[in-house]
Amino acid sequence: MKNIPYEYYNAPIPGGGYVTGFAYDKSARGLLYCRTDIGGTYRYSYEEDRWHCLTYHAGMEDLSETFPIAIAAEEGILYIACGDGRSRYCDPAFHNGRLCTSKDKGLTFTYEEIPCYIHGNLNGRGTGKRLVKGTSGRLFFASQCNGLGIRETDGSWSFKEICGEAYLTFIYVSEDEKTLIAGTAGISQKDGNKRGHSLYISRDGGNSFEELAEPEDNSGKMYSGYVAQRYAADDEYFYVTFSVSDTNAYAQWMGYSCDGGWVRDGKVVRYDINAFKGFEDITPENAVNGFGGIALCDKLPGLLAVSGLCRYDGDIIWVSYDRGSSWERALHDMDTGHMHFNAPYMSPDHHGGHSLIHWMTDLAISPFDPDELWFNTGTGVFKSEGFSKEDRSFSDHCDGIEETVHLNLYSPPSGEIQLIDILGDLGGFDFRDLRKPCDNSFANENGNRYITCINADFPDKAPSTIAVAARGNWTGETKGGIIFSGDSAKSWVRLPLPYGINERIDGICRGIENPNTNPGWVALSADAGTLACTLAEGICLWADNAVCEGRLIEISYLSENKERPKFKMFSDRTDPAYFYAFGENSRLYVSSDGARNFRELPSPLPAGIEFGLIDCADPTEIRPSAGFFGTFYIALREHGLWKLEYIKEDDSFKARCLTKEGDTVYRCGLGIKDEAYIGGAKMIYISGIIDGKYGFYRSGDEGSSWEKLNDDKHLFGEVNSIEGDSRKRGRFFIGSGSMGVIVGEEAALSS
Repeated sequence: MKNIPYEYYNAPIPGGGYVTGFAYDKSARGLLYCRTDIGGTYRYSYEEDRWHCLTYHAGMEDLSETFPIAIAAEEGILYIACGDGRSRYCDPAFHNGRLCTSKDKGLTFTYEEIPCYIHGNLNGRGTGKRLVKGTSGRLFFASQCNGLGIRETDGSWSFKEICGEAYLTFIYVSEDEKTLIAGTAGISQKDGNKRGHSLYISRDGGNSFEELAEPEDNSGKMYSGYVAQRYAADDEYFYVTFSVSDTNAYAQWMGYSCDGGWVRDGKVVRYDINAFKGFEDITPENAVNGFGGIALCDKLPGLLAVSGLCRYDGDIIWVSYDRGSSWERALHDMDTGHMHFNAPYMSPDHHGGHSLIHWMTDLAISPFDPDELWFNTGTGVFKSEGFSKEDRSFSDHCDGIEETVHLNLYSPPSGEIQLIDILGDLGGFDFRDLRKPCDNSFANENGNRYITCINADFPDKAPSTIAVAARGNWTGETKGGIIFSGDSAKSWVRLPLPYGINERIDGICRGIENPNTNPGWVALSADAGTLACTLAEGICLWADNAVCEGRLIEISYLSENKERPKFKMFSDRTDPAYFYAFGENSRLYVSSDGARNFRELPSPLPAGIEFGLIDCADPTEIRPSAGFFGTFYIALREHGLWKLEYIKEDDSFKARCLTKEGDTVYRCGLGIKDEAYIGGAKMIYISGIIDGKYGFYRSGDEGSSWEKLNDDKHLFGEVNSIEGDSRKRGRFFIGSGSMGVIVGEEAALSS
């Protein structure tokens, strides 16, 4: 098989996801790492002023490294604790943990198992420090549900609960390894809705533990009780931040928030580091929030910073110059006047005049420079210049971090948009320059964003007309449904939902208008005259179709007995009267009257395919072929790549598999092959396993032969969508589940 040299780069957003923690290597200046909840681990380059992903080599066959729960950097060695446990929810008996060790700053790794459960995108992801290397060479690991793990120098592991508590938040180890302090979620010892003790100390090297005095929450509200979040230590004090979960704080996730954003109270305390008897409450005065991150710098004794987690009023950075005896606010939402945004979509103009800073659960100050402070958010990282001074400033520093979940990609055959990117949380982007961030994600006339979008559609010959299924944002400033643009995504209007049909439809519409609720799937006819969509609840697509022509709305059903099968709908790319639906168990439907009525036809595809799932649950990818009537290419995972055609004369579907038995195709897309894209032969791009090797492939002869487009260093984690470029031969796009949208170009053709 021929291997074509390719270069890859991100169409930049940047940031976009939850960065969950930082780690400086104190042994050498200029070594800073961060971990993310779903996007792996990054190293910051001071010379380039950008982050470098260390986990591009993770692929669909093993996603463990994309879910780190802890990182540690000690004496030039990087340690990452990670695990892919998506199929099991915090099952203590499911041991999926992995320890990744690098001695060359993350360029290469060695691997070994950690016999416990780990998942960087589940409970406790916003807490730490979980991984500590002792002076003896032993590793101490505060796990999510298996207690305290200790790795001996011979590589053996042992795990133990801390006074009956298995759900840990951090571990502190003194230099002589005699004093250990463990933070826990207080679940095993909870009393009704009040959690048990959260902080424990060992004075004998971890052989035994006892409760360490901590503040009490006597509010009597659901899930009351403080959770120890993070710690810092200097030569005088040991500092701890605490938070109390709010009632909506993913309480089912072992009772402590997975992100730290839903908290209603908190404390900052300090202990005499030589005695650990009692504590001083040093909580900033008049603080009405929880606390997460905490940082100090030995170069400026007394400097201490903590982050306040505010559910409704913007996160805060508090700074102290006397070890917490007094405080001042260094940052609160937008009230400092010293916040600057480099990524256009982060601007307050798109967020009701407020910054989008949230989930600020970690802070880090350079051990070499007290003016360098970093903090995390749910959408990337920020840096402060001159932090120890009054004229400090803050700005996002996310270049290189592309931690976003991409669901569907589209390459318009003409016009100013190069790529339509449908993604989670940020909604959608329309890239006019693949090397530059977009001005903003899809938003209404007041600049308020729609968030997670599901799909888009446009006529191939008039791609400036675009319809998108979009969720409404958390603030309620936008509501879910179908949004429509007639000017190449420069402006959007929200189409009316079909209220008044019947009570059941009204209930579905009301649900769609709730914040962050899946709206369904949209299809736009070849002449843009008919817009059809399914109505969704959760990830299930209902059988009710809202058909919108101008302002007129009517309903048709796929099933007379209203069984509500899940399905997706696609328009024919040439005939505006034809629409197609793909349903449960490989069921296929066709409409020849503009989606008003559908009829089910026998399916020639392999049985058991669930076409109706959307969002990240979608196991397939369906690509209609521009310029061809009733023609689709479909990725069916272990069943391979299929070509499906509707034969109008016979009113039937026919299909054939384009890959051989044993090949796996996860995603597929179509690009230009010769001079014409619409009506011309297509270059097929796939992610999958061909001849036993996973990677990205292309075929210009309908799957008779394949060319490999990547090496083992470029797998980009989970892949949710693949699309070929409709205008530039050889270019294709990868919609990853954790590492942004990636552009692949033949090395010889790249600029």
